[in-house]
Amino acid sequence: MPQFLLVLNALTSFASAAAAIISTAKPESMSGSPHVTNGELFYQRLGPAVSSAIAAAAFVQAADAVIGIGKKDAGIILGASLSTVVHVICFFSVNKS
Repeated sequence: MPQFLLVLNALTSFASAAAAIISTAKPESMSGSPHVTNGELFYQRLGPAVSSAIAAAAFVQAADAVIGIGKKDAGIILGASLSTVVHVICFFSVNKS
């Protein structure tokens, strides 16, 4: 895959994840309207699906960190561990009551 597609995918993934977290926590913030619409409620109701995806991502990154430990690769260990922490923080942010 060309490098520019990897970068583009990473940027759009980040933007999508950020929007999902924001819209789950405070759906009216996406439109700037004080009145929550059905479309905005749709995003909020996707919370369990978003939560499951974030939990899966955290699990995958934790497994990647374990692989890095086995390979004694500091880059994999640090990168995957950081990603795991970020995913876990996001998971609890989405599930915050």
